[in-house]
Amino acid sequence: MQASAQTAPIYMRSARFDRLFVLGIPLLALAAGALAFGLPEYFFLILTLDLALLGYHHVISTYTRLLFDLKSARQHWALLLPLPLAVFAGVYLLIGWGGVAAVATLYMHWQWYHYTRQSEGINKAYGMKTRSVQAGNPAFNRATFYLVPAAAFLMMSARPEATFLSMTVWKLPVPAWAAQAAMAAAGASLAWWLAAQVRALRAGTLGLLHFAYLCSHYVIYLVSYVAIRDITTGWLVINVWHNAQYIAFVWLFNSNQFKGGVNRQQLALSWLSQEGRWPVYLLACLALTGVVYMSIDAANAWFENYTLVPLVVIVYQSINFHHYIVDAIIWKLRKREVQSALKIG
Repeated sequence: MQASAQTAPIYMRSARFDRLFVLGIPLLALAAGALAFGLPEYFFLILTLDLALLGYHHVISTYTRLLFDLKSARQHWALLLPLPLAVFAGVYLLIGWGGVAAVATLYMHWQWYHYTRQSEGINKAYGMKTRSVQAGNPAFNRATFYLVPAAAFLMMSARPEATFLSMTVWKLPVPAWAAQAAMAAAGASLAWWLAAQVRALRAGTLGLLHFAYLCSHYVIYLVSYVAIRDITTGWLVINVWHNAQYIAFVWLFNSNQFKGGVNRQQLALSWLSQEGRWPVYLLACLALTGVVYMSIDAANAWFENYTLVPLVVIVYQSINFHHYIVDAIIWKLRKREVQSALKIG
């Protein structure tokens, strides 16, 4: 009995949550891509569902850390006032310089970096929480973690297709041979990494769910940027994966943070984050999302006769880029409050 207690698996939250997070989310993303690829007539519907239920919602999830109470708003005032104005001005100037193509290009490249960094953060949190360590050399493992997404992105860049969501994008001028060489190096590194994990599995030291997460990381990038030639369909796969992952992780953070009960200083968020209230939490976030984005659409309709570029393009991308910057600041695992909430300190 004592031995079984010592070897009992440790989860980020629970067996059910972890399996849905590690296995269910990538399968959802791959299913969305398969449907969009196999039934192109339904692509717009699938894209609309992704944006309405996951994409806009995942951006708004960021602001549960910033806006749901006065304490958080005071703590992060610089991220809520001067930063959005600076980002909006930057997007406006960028469009003035290079048009919508410049913003679409920045988005496509920045989102690759943002998605990869989020995945690495989750990988680290998962390893720290479950006490799972990849087999092999840590520096080599981290290099492989980034090399596969980088090589996959270079493969996409080397192809002639240059349209994303009906917008022209400027891709990196990568020769086909260079992209193929990078992909070969990534494949060799991945094979070496996998061999080490198989040895750990045979030795009984491999954390299976952590290993499954790493495999999903590699599969999503290879499918999104290599297997699928169409930029938009490939983006849909990785976007669904990233969005669903983010929403689930923020819920995990909030529910852990307020496990002790309702906090009077953070009344709304702590009440919504109590055990068993996740449906109400999601509905509240979706309602807030609807209010924010419907207001943007209404403002766009009001100003459409006065701007050369639709206001919705400027505002939507400003929100996206602001979200990227904020995430890079508030989710650092070395922050004591993040470690405390995730129980990884």
